[in-house]
Amino acid sequence: MDSFRIILGFKWVQPILIIIGYFIADRLLRHLLGKVFDQAMAMIRRNKTHKLEKHEREARIKRLGTLKKLSLDILRIVLIIFAVLMFLSSIGINIMPVLTGVGIAGLAISLAAQNIIRDFLNGIFVIMEDHYAVGDVVKIGEYFGTVERFTLRTTHLTDLDGNYIIIPNGNVGELVNATKNWSQAKVVVGVSYSTDVRKALAVMEEVAGKLKEDYPDKIMEDASIQGILEFADSSINLRALIKTMPGEQWFVGREYRLRLKEAFDREGIVIPFPQRDVWIKEQPGSGFQKTTA
Repeated sequence: MDSFRIILGFKWVQPILIIIGYFIADRLLRHLLGKVFDQAMAMIRRNKTHKLEKHEREARIKRLGTLKKLSLDILRIVLIIFAVLMFLSSIGINIMPVLTGVGIAGLAISLAAQNIIRDFLNGIFVIMEDHYAVGDVVKIGEYFGTVERFTLRTTHLTDLDGNYIIIPNGNVGELVNATKNWSQAKVVVGVSYSTDVRKALAVMEEVAGKLKEDYPDKIMEDASIQGILEFADSSINLRALIKTMPGEQWFVGREYRLRLKEAFDREGIVIPFPQRDVWIKEQPGSGFQKTTA
């Protein structure tokens, strides 16, 4: 015991022990926190806690993954601050003036960096209210893409062109989440005015039913064939709505359009292209001649 006290009496032993202790604590923190979140996500995957739908499980897993990273970042910052203060105290520096100076500097920084503080506060609200998580497809302002990374200060998106977009959380105002809870494929198709509309609607319903049979893991409900949407210039527009799992609306919409085109071709149902009646005046007083373009 006396020898241990003698060792601790050396000037640089305690600071070294603090540094070593910091690295050990940091490693334990990452291991334990990661284990807690990983076990929680594994329980949700096994669906032992609640009888959840697949899309609900995936949404909770994505949110836990986002919370895992944010929690680890915050706790590691707290650990670093605590270790630095202990280190300064161990080498004989009075930390009270340091804390006072940090407080004054913090006040000055807060006044000069209001936008950064707003980013952090908005990031906290995004997490607390579960607006979106990593992996969601969102539209923020003019940008539309997949959330690749989220921090308390910024949201990182990748759009369809592969552009990597970084948005300060303070700029997140009106938000559209295309993969929250459930999604919907909206398909509008035009048929010619000579078409038997009831027959076309029956074909649309048949194709939608077969599609649901082939992709039960992507389509949640029977399609809603809504009938005539509008009488357009060159076509009668029909609309179908298909409720899908989050993020599957684009695949389901593409596959439905492909199968619908093939089915219309088999049944002789025409999807028209734009047409226009043109009247050409031959000569004064001789009337008009009608042509179609």
